[in-house]
Amino acid sequence: MAEVIEIQSNADNENWIPFVGDETNELLRSKGFANADRTLNANGQRVLDETYRIMQVCGNPNIATNSETGIVIGYVQSGKTLSFTTLTALARDNNYQIVIVIAGTSISLVNQSTNRLSVDLRLNVRYDRKWTLLQNPTTREDRETIETTLTQWADNTFPNERCRTILITVMKHGSHLGNLTNILDGLNLEGVPVLIIDDEGDQASLNTRARWAARQGIDVEDLTENDVSTIYRRITGLRAICPHHTFLQYTATPQANLFINIMDRLSPNFIKLLTPGQEYTGGIEFFRNNPNLIIEIPINEIPTPNNVLHDQPESLISALRIFFLGVVAGGLQNNHRNRTMLVHPSRLQGDHNQFTNWVRNTCNSWRRLLTGNDEQEKQELLNDFRISYNQLQTTVNDLPAFEVLTGSDLIHAIQYTPIVEVNSRRGATPQINWQDSYSWILVGGQSMDRGFTVEGLTVTYMPRNVGVGNVDTIQQRARFFGYKRSYLGYCRVFLDQVTIDAYNFIVEHEEDVRNRLEEFDVSNRHLNDWDREAVLDQMLNLTRANILYDGLDRDRFGDDWYRINAPHDTENLIQSNSTALFDFLNPKAVMFAEDDGHANRTQEQKHLVARIPMRECLEHLLNKLKYTRESDSATYSSLRGILKGYLDEHPDDDCLIYLMSANTLEDWTRRVRRLDRNDEIQQLFQGRNPRTGEVIYPGDSEIKNENLLTIQIHLLNIRDTDFASVPTLAIWIPEHIGRDIIRQA
Repeated sequence: MAEVIEIQSNADNENWIPFVGDETNELLRSKGFANADRTLNANGQRVLDETYRIMQVCGNPNIATNSETGIVIGYVQSGKTLSFTTLTALARDNNYQIVIVIAGTSISLVNQSTNRLSVDLRLNVRYDRKWTLLQNPTTREDRETIETTLTQWADNTFPNERCRTILITVMKHGSHLGNLTNILDGLNLEGVPVLIIDDEGDQASLNTRARWAARQGIDVEDLTENDVSTIYRRITGLRAICPHHTFLQYTATPQANLFINIMDRLSPNFIKLLTPGQEYTGGIEFFRNNPNLIIEIPINEIPTPNNVLHDQPESLISALRIFFLGVVAGGLQNNHRNRTMLVHPSRLQGDHNQFTNWVRNTCNSWRRLLTGNDEQEKQELLNDFRISYNQLQTTVNDLPAFEVLTGSDLIHAIQYTPIVEVNSRRGATPQINWQDSYSWILVGGQSMDRGFTVEGLTVTYMPRNVGVGNVDTIQQRARFFGYKRSYLGYCRVFLDQVTIDAYNFIVEHEEDVRNRLEEFDVSNRHLNDWDREAVLDQMLNLTRANILYDGLDRDRFGDDWYRINAPHDTENLIQSNSTALFDFLNPKAVMFAEDDGHANRTQEQKHLVARIPMRECLEHLLNKLKYTRESDSATYSSLRGILKGYLDEHPDDDCLIYLMSANTLEDWTRRVRRLDRNDEIQQLFQGRNPRTGEVIYPGDSEIKNENLLTIQIHLLNIRDTDFASVPTLAIWIPEHIGRDIIRQA
């Protein structure tokens, strides 16, 4: 039997007011977000305000049923865990009886999340018994614990403040999710408010058979258990037994979640955006504000099947020098936070081993030279360190003297910094006990991607290429983002040029997506109303193709004309578009003058032109004109989105408007055009006159300013039809304004 997909939205949620109680306040105070008088400081207030707004769109615990799906979007390494931990506390304050955290795809990540929740909620140092924590519950005793706890909540004679909230962390794995569903199934969950938090909600949760189903011609609402992937099925099964629940996807890379089919069970209904604290340094900080922190790895030092490296790359040695100088400086300045270097050569464990050996050999060689008697070799090494020191001086204001940094402390830093290969080549992936050493060098690949926190990361060496170019995958490798402003000058990121370009494009894409979603966050608008499109350079893919039921289209704007192909497509829009056009033009009639041109031009080759603020043209002209043919409307919408984004950064720019073949607004020649076999304008532009000899008219395509947005407005009579005075547009988009757009087909 086909599973029926329903999207529900409870209006009651809009009317409830969450209560901020001791659980939330004490968590924030324990995390250092309070002033001396126990009031929240600015960062604490920001976290609380954002958490409150998330809770407000979750299910009202005072109603009987609820089924909401939301997405919470932060930046990579920006504090998403703190957000959902605070939300967990706020859920307790508002009598949520069960909080389930789907906490990663590996044992280490589940342990990391469980420990973090336990510490932040102070579970091991308090005795009020407000929580029951279960990790990957499987036993009959676990079920009995849950059942007893729910019985307390249902007992009207038992005070709510003495009831325990069940906190469950579960691995994002088919077996563990299935075990949890089996334990909860059969319990009386009617009216039990449940909060389900899917950490890294874009990873593994979504239906990886969606593209396959689409190719089989299976409608989304007709998908059966055989048509969906295991973890997706387990998550939807867990949700199905909870009559009152909110499912929240937490992620920094929401591309997959936002572009799955809107009828999918995991397609979010609402969006909330997290803003990091002032100490956060992300893509904008590294790739826009401080590009000198990014260092290109020469192409001949990038290991590939056709470029096998036999010796350690010079860029790796340079990265090590910068790292160790930073380690010594941090120690001298009593900076007790860890200092770590991350080497991420590829996904292959053999490469990890090779780079680990190179790092060890380099460190051993340096230690021997610095402690040996060969003064010439020692001086040559120190000269190399001087080059790295000079590089650090460009970004660190209070860098200690070179002689201070290259004394005995440098030898100690090189000798006593652990070098760890972080993968499962020799068994279980090593767990880093950050308290054991001040400085670390970690070498690995996917084990240190998504969800892995590298404490005090300063230097990243990543010769790994972008692969197939999926935005979310590349973005998650940026472990070098985080709360680093206090030591940002010591940070360096070594990448190949293609990856540097990719991150620059990803920064633009990420900010574009957030800007497009901001209104839906602030106004609590349903995400079904969001146009699934975003700026994305063509060198990159949005996400993995197998989870996308619908195909993706791309539009390229820039250094070219955009034209409406079927302005006549909906007859009743011709009149409304004409009205909108003249409502815009009539008050501006005095601004238009005849354009320059050859004296022998025909009347049809003479045009009126005016320079008008681009914002006025977008808001009061382009946004008012409507075109319904799908090939026009989708691309036209994309173009207006690009112009809006451009105006956010260049609000005072102007554009040119040409009224083609117009003497005055009243005396405006209607050009005659025919339709092609697709019922589209066959040839909008008039060509050159003449084609040889003296050029009297260069052709419509040359009526523009190369560096200004140029809008040509044509009025057409369409041959062999009754369509007359049809307004249509041709728009020249300069290269500096243009962008690549990806959108759902």
